[in-house]
Amino acid sequence: MNDKNLEMSFLAQPNHVNYHGSVHGGSVMKWIDEAGYALAVRYAQNNCVTKMVNGIEFLAPIHIGDLIYIQAKVVHQGTTSLRIEVDVASENLIEKKRKKNCTCELTFVAIDAEGNKTTIK
Repeated sequence: MNDKNLEMSFLAQPNHVNYHGSVHGGSVMKWIDEAGYALAVRYAQNNCVTKMVNGIEFLAPIHIGDLIYIQAKVVHQGTTSLRIEVDVASENLIEKKRKKNCTCELTFVAIDAEGNKTTIK
């Protein structure tokens, strides 16, 4: 793994379910933000905050028990901000079928201890 990429994986749990029996979109959005944050902080070597989530698209449902893969990559660096693309996929472990579930782009801003924008190292 390099500084421009981050991968996370975990199992979809029953507490992630919505009224339709699949993983709640809000849970997916939280995971996307967490993966983006982790990559932004590691890459910027500074604390970061989410500035914008752009173009989130839900493509297929995630089911309880699926193995979830989240891949984040830095696609652009500015002076104080980063644009990060995040893809979410899931795998049915019994059927060994993997599908892309969601994709989006986030912008993070590096901040100093007082919460002001700071230059990315």
